Amino acid sequence: MNKNVNFRKAVTILALFLTLAGIHLFIYAQNISLKYQITDLKIKLNELDSTTAALGSRAAREEDLAFIEKTAKGRLGMIYPEDIIYIVKAENPGRK
Repeated sequence: MNKNVNFRKAVTILALFLTLAGIHLFIYAQNISLKYQITDLKIKLNELDSTTAALGSRAAREEDLAFIEKTAKGRLGMIYPEDIIYIVKAENPGRK
């Protein structure tokens, strides 16, 4: 009977050890997974910071009055009112 009790204790201890080892491996795997997620999020954050800087630079450039004037004249064909050239057609003296 003493061997049977010792065997049960050994099986119980082994089961407890395997359970703890399994829990440890699960936590370790979760930890590694979270580290990869953190790395991915840091990369995305750096990309977003870069995009934000580029957009801020673009917004500052497009708010510059010289750039607005150049764009209006070049791409849109706009001119200042005082730059308008009027062509006055003289009346034909022979016609009424």
